[in-house]
Amino acid sequence: MQFLDIFIFKSSAMLGMYLGEKVNLRALELDDLDIVMKHWNNLELRQYLNSQIPMSRQTERAWLERATTQDPWRDGEMTLAIEDIKSGEFLGSVSLFDISKQHKRAEFGIAIHNADNLGKGYGTDTTRVMLWVAFHILGLNSIYLITMDGNERAQKAYKNAGFKPVGVFRQGAYVKGAFHDFVIMDILKEEFFETYPPGSSVGNSP
Repeated sequence: MQFLDIFIFKSSAMLGMYLGEKVNLRALELDDLDIVMKHWNNLELRQYLNSQIPMSRQTERAWLERATTQDPWRDGEMTLAIEDIKSGEFLGSVSLFDISKQHKRAEFGIAIHNADNLGKGYGTDTTRVMLWVAFHILGLNSIYLITMDGNERAQKAYKNAGFKPVGVFRQGAYVKGAFHDFVIMDILKEEFFETYPPGSSVGNSP
């Protein structure tokens, strides 16, 4: 019985829509609310995101209700949950924003919620898998992002995944009493296809 339980656990952990080497990207569920709230109101995390204002449980529930019903073409957004591929631990979320059917482009965003999970390769692997989704599933041509100049850990992960710095948005963020530049990075489908051509995968995705 113990062997059967272990086998089922390992098998289910390996199943998913979009698999990398370390992560599984899956649909968000309303049941994720508790784990989202556990680390979300943390200034060390939120200083690098759009808002440093505390979010109530009601606000996050409303966000989850929208995120769980998003259609990338109808709503222009796609947000997925990030899980550890072996344990199934919820790690955070990753998104494509401002998805343009006409221009075949989108903005990339990611949040690893628990600081204990930083520096373990989750960010780089998640970024690669979401780029795979953008280029292989959605058929987009260009993905860009903006990140604060002081977020060197994120910039390293983005570069490892294939993003290139292309410009600076000067003093675009006001955080903790000071203005900061935004670093602008992007990647084209043809560049991503040099490493992951049609028919390939980041991890075990079909």
